[in-house]
Amino acid sequence: MMGASMEVENRMWDFVIVGGGIAGLAIGEMLQRSGASVLLLEKNETLCGGASAEQQGWFHTGALYAALPQTSFFRALVGNLDDLVDYYSGFPNMNLRIDKHISTTEREGWFSNRTNFYAYTNWKGVDWRWKIPWAIALNRARRRMSWFEYLDSSRSLSRQMGMGAKPTRYVVHGSSLKVNLEDVAFVLKSRDRVMNTKLIEEDLLKSFLASGGMLQTQTSVLAVEEGHVISTSTGKNGRATWNARHIILATGKGTDEFDINVRVVASPLLVVFPALSDMNFVKMSPRMDDTINHIFHRFDDLQYSLIGNAVYYDLANYPADFADHARAQMLELTKKMFRGLDDRPNDLYFGYKTEVTTSSSLRNYLYHIVDRPNYTLALPGKFSLCFSLAVNVCRHFGIEPIERVKMAEGKTVSRLVEEPLHYTIAKKLSLR
Repeated sequence: MMGASMEVENRMWDFVIVGGGIAGLAIGEMLQRSGASVLLLEKNETLCGGASAEQQGWFHTGALYAALPQTSFFRALVGNLDDLVDYYSGFPNMNLRIDKHISTTEREGWFSNRTNFYAYTNWKGVDWRWKIPWAIALNRARRRMSWFEYLDSSRSLSRQMGMGAKPTRYVVHGSSLKVNLEDVAFVLKSRDRVMNTKLIEEDLLKSFLASGGMLQTQTSVLAVEEGHVISTSTGKNGRATWNARHIILATGKGTDEFDINVRVVASPLLVVFPALSDMNFVKMSPRMDDTINHIFHRFDDLQYSLIGNAVYYDLANYPADFADHARAQMLELTKKMFRGLDDRPNDLYFGYKTEVTTSSSLRNYLYHIVDRPNYTLALPGKFSLCFSLAVNVCRHFGIEPIERVKMAEGKTVSRLVEEPLHYTIAKKLSLR
């Protein structure tokens, strides 16, 4: 966005953030808004490419993990709702209203007014070894999901958890989903919904710039040392040194260039045009290869499906033909669920996620803030968790987050943010 002037380069920054994905942008925005001086470095010409553009556009509220025995994932995502309401309600496009219920104020904004349904496989579709654990999981999911129907959203959501809310009546929607949902025990409504990730990113960038944040694009970081970052700019000779009291590494799937204690996993995502259904739902099963989710996206007049499953590939150990295998598996699973797939153009891509390898769980769905000798590592876990990540990075450094938001003007901000990859693919499919 700008050249590296001597004044900018010689300045002592409170924070230099390496990586302009959703994690770096959200953290930089909240720190700058809260009074710190922040320089955000990004190697590409635009922000939020890579893993931030490859995500599914699915805003999680905890429902996906309601059946798990651990409460940490569910609690973290509920806490994320608290942070969203407490610190982001000042954004004009943040259209979630928190009163007695969670609802949308406008159809257009950060979040869609279409919620997600969860269809849980019954005993017939479960191997005998999993029947009892799955029955326990179903009861756990119904109990936790019913909590959303009884909460008082005008108060802290996190503090109301564990109060023993009575189960609600579970609505079975059956054929209204217009998909093949055989062997399903029941369907529950969640508070999950689709999000407009590009609009969120644009608004965060406007706030960051209006608060005095500095952005340096086309800047590749060569080394992160104690107190400073060494970089080089695209098309220019020589190096630049950026001095900072604190350095935050938010480089996503490029983190392994600096930190060996991370791993990158890939998840297949199938784009289908036109949309196979206008409903958002997840079919939950104890078998990862039988779990499938469908997200209905609508941008202007373009309507398409984005389909994922629960299968992930560890890129450090994946087989050579994993992409072909993933595509065949995804197509087979989608054909079981929908009719008409053969008549619609489709394309598959992979969404990437970076995880801390020292996590005690098999998969790491939470955000992480980890101090290393020369920097602090920040991983969002999920795009949805960027709000809690930013708020808690502030607190990690003893800075209390500020609620008030200022927004920069100008259409150039939109050109600085990448479009979601699924939207780019859908536009190409619509031309076939």
